[in-house]
Amino acid sequence: MTELGAAEHRFIEAMGLLFERQGGTRIGGRMQALLMLADEPLSLKRIAELLKVSAASVSTNIRASMAMGLVEPVSVPGDRQHYYVINAEGYEGRLRTAEESLKAFIRVCRSAMATPQLSGKHHLREATEFCEFYLAEMAGIAERWRASRAARPARTSKASKGRTA
Repeated sequence: MTELGAAEHRFIEAMGLLFERQGGTRIGGRMQALLMLADEPLSLKRIAELLKVSAASVSTNIRASMAMGLVEPVSVPGDRQHYYVINAEGYEGRLRTAEESLKAFIRVCRSAMATPQLSGKHHLREATEFCEFYLAEMAGIAERWRASRAARPARTSKASKGRTA
């Protein structure tokens, strides 16, 4: 990946701000965007150069992105540096995390409603019913996505050539 153009910079900055609004770090969002744009695996050093940030910040944020399942390390034959790419299954992982979060929220609300003092609280019941409805609507989304993805013709990109996980 060579230098970034204006459109790439706008996307990268927008993603950084989005991540920050959602409780993440701006640099984490910027790195995610950069890796989404990259046609090849990027090293920590190259990520830092392109984003004009410190290598330490990239290292810290790449570990967080890996822990969330958004990024994965790959090796480049003949090169000992660490390289990173977008984890294509990472989006499903985020969906599962969101589902688990909703389920935990429902458990806490149901537990509260089980106590006599809180059993009649309208907002607890509404929140629980909404989350249960939402989960029911989300059921099967990942499976339908995988099926639609499998039905598409295989695509190869520069990023998938010559790399190993």
